[in-house]
Amino acid sequence: MARHRRKIIYLLGFMGSGKSTVGALLAREVGWPFIDLDATIEAGQGAAIREIFERVGEPFFREVERAALAEVSRTEPAIIALGGGTWTLSGNQELIRNAGGTTIWLDCSLEELLRRCTGINNRPMFRDTESFAALLNQRLPHYQLADYRVATQGCAPQEVVEKILNLRIF
Repeated sequence: MARHRRKIIYLLGFMGSGKSTVGALLAREVGWPFIDLDATIEAGQGAAIREIFERVGEPFFREVERAALAEVSRTEPAIIALGGGTWTLSGNQELIRNAGGTTIWLDCSLEELLRRCTGINNRPMFRDTESFAALLNQRLPHYQLADYRVATQGCAPQEVVEKILNLRIF
């Protein structure tokens, strides 16, 4: 029996894959609200993600993230950009699956992700090239569980939006 799909699109992928940029454009294109989970957390905590990590650690951040995810998953319709690690936690995957939305992995090569993220100092999980690559490799098996994969390599954000619209999930 096919499960009912709600009008919620979750964009997932590694830091620098374009979740926030593509999400905002996609939401504008389809006329749905856009929710950036990291921005929601920052607004609720009154601090940047990096500051939250540094001040209280990743375990507390992940608790806050899960609560925020549960809250934003009540919005329909919506385009929701997840944090890079959100989807990798099984409890979050279960919450998202139970919400009945569609997951789209924005896939990009390590080299492109590094190019996009180099010089950015607000990402708590980006310390150096080696740890960046190791974290990507650790997360890839989780990202591969998404409903859809959209390659973003060498694409302008609007091109990625067009690829998503061509999935015919709206």
